Amino acid sequence: MSLLLETTVGNVTIDLDTDGSPHLVRNVLKLAKCRYYTNTLIYNVQPHRLCQLGDPRGDGTGGCSIFGLIDAVRSDLGDVRQSRR
Repeated sequence: MSLLLETTVGNVTIDLDTDGSPHLVRNVLKLAKCRYYTNTLIYNVQPHRLCQLGDPRGDGTGGCSIFGLIDAVRSDLGDVRQSRR
């Protein structure tokens, strides 16, 4: 599955790992559907690897999640888990 981001400098296709990170993919798709990523910056671009986006301030401090707070820690299944805070 993939997601198409339309940017001011061209379109970006993002491949989503639905088997490896189903909660993360669901979060990204739900936020994209409600236009959360509109007018946010794409930063920390590492070609053919990753990019970061969705930070409303654009300073790397993070944004929101449909699950509440999420720690950027992977479980044994490679999925991001909800924070217990």
